[in-house]
Amino acid sequence: LTGHQLVGVTYSTRNFASLDQNLHLMIETGNIEKKDNSWSFHYNFDQYLYEPKKGSGQGIGIFGRFGASDGNPNPVHYFYSLGIGGKGVLGRPIDQFGIGYYYMDISNPKFTGPLAEREFLRDEYGVEAYYNFAITPWMKLTPDIQFIRPAQKETLQIDSEHLLASKKKDVDTATVIGLRLQMVF
Repeated sequence: LTGHQLVGVTYSTRNFASLDQNLHLMIETGNIEKKDNSWSFHYNFDQYLYEPKKGSGQGIGIFGRFGASDGNPNPVHYFYSLGIGGKGVLGRPIDQFGIGYYYMDISNPKFTGPLAEREFLRDEYGVEAYYNFAITPWMKLTPDIQFIRPAQKETLQIDSEHLLASKKKDVDTATVIGLRLQMVF
């Protein structure tokens, strides 16, 4: 059955701004803490589990991706996604569908201030499902739904009179509903 694999690696010897910063030292010295070197690794795959005719591009399969990095200066430490998708298996030869899940392990930057240490991110995850209706071979209509718990933990509301953060509000999971019309001539 048809399938694909991809592996990639990056490495840099450059100096980058560190994600973790001591605000007190930044103000006193005017220097930003640095982090030497950066690396990342990723692996992608897709594999048909059912393929009526090899090489036809029709069937049902799984797909996935995994990535890892040093976590500083890269904000994403780990990432993975898994899903299932298909084309032409529900009696309509060029319709497509898919459902997938992803998870990002965020390297939460820590800002150390005079009174407290502040973390403002969290791990992110989401689910997406779509169905691509082929109205004609050149026109496709795709409804899509996504549920996303974002990496941002909370928002701060600034008191403009005193220029201080006065209220925190949690950032909730988002539901995104979409509809796309694609025409290819």
